[in-house]
Amino acid sequence: MIAPADAATTHAEICRFIVELLREKGSLPENLPIARYRYLDKGHIDSLSFIRFIFRIEERFALQFSESDLVDEKIRSVGGLAALIAEKIGRS
Repeated sequence: MIAPADAATTHAEICRFIVELLREKGSLPENLPIARYRYLDKGHIDSLSFIRFIFRIEERFALQFSESDLVDEKIRSVGGLAALIAEKIGRS
């Protein structure tokens, strides 16, 4: 089992976890910086998968997204989501 995140969790570790979850759903683009990858817009995960994806992130990083987080534009890209997670766990 992976330990919950704390203030020592780095932005790179957050990104690695997000990428790991996305790879479970399919390969990622090689010609685009991963932080800019808009996984929702590209259909990498659908709305039902998104719920599970978010649940797994909340569980891993011991946080909870608000309704406003879930409709925020930044949650739609890997980099934006990683920044939101870092902000919530106190690592900006």
